[in-house]
Formats: sequence, structure tokens, C-alpha cells
Amino acid sequence: MMHRTLFLMPLMLLAACASPLEDTAERARTALVGLDEAGLKRCLGEPVAMHREGGNDLWLYFRETSRSATAISDTGYTPTNRGSSTYDYYRYCEAAFTLQGGRVRAVDFTGRTSTGRQTLEPCGALVERCMKP
Repeated sequence: MMHRTLFLMPLMLLAACASPLEDTAERARTALVGLDEAGLKRCLGEPVAMHREGGNDLWLYFRETSRSATAISDTGYTPTNRGSSTYDYYRYCEAAFTLQGGRVRAVDFTGRTSTGRQTLEPCGALVERCMKP
């Protein structure tokens, strides 16, 4: 039993380190399903590209951010040391919304840093207006 606890502890700690914006992106994958076109445009604006595939419309959004040493605040991420940077300074999100019959049917995010590390923080920043009550 002790060995299992020692094995699971790092996994639990890693899960606890998810940022609020990553949590927002994860929740958005299901919470935005059913949103109509007008609501999507209200919270995200015009998509950077639109495609029709079969009976579905694909709306694509892109967000890029950059940050160095940051701290999380109630309003998002705020710089704590503007003079230093990290290799993960540049971050981006590609968001694809599949619409059918004028409503969101599926949400897919791809988020990465300049070093190729996966992160959903910029995706959470993209959709956080959509998630406000």
C-alpha cells in the first residue's frame, strides 16, 4: 500500500499544479457545446478562418501570448519580473469549433509554448469571456 501511495503522490501533485486558465480551457470543451453562432461571436469575435466540411462549419481562432516570470492574480497573469524571460516565453492556442445547425457541436484546442511544451493556458485566456455567467 505504501508503494502505491509513493507512486501516486507525484501524479496528484502534478494535477494540483494546473493553472486556472488550463482548468477554464478544459471546462470549455464541454460547457460551450450547444452555444449558438451569435453567442460564440459575442464572446470570441470573428474567427480567423471558416471552413465547411460536409454538413459542419469549422470556425478557427488563434491566440498568442508572451510572458516571462508571472504570478497568477484574480485578473489573470501579471508580470512579476519584466527583466527576465524563460524559453517558454511565447505561447499560442489554436481553437477549432465545429458547428452543426448553427450550434457548437465540438471544441478542440491545441496549445503550445515556444519550446513545444503543451499548455492550455492561452486557450483558457481565449475562451474565459465565454465562460463567464
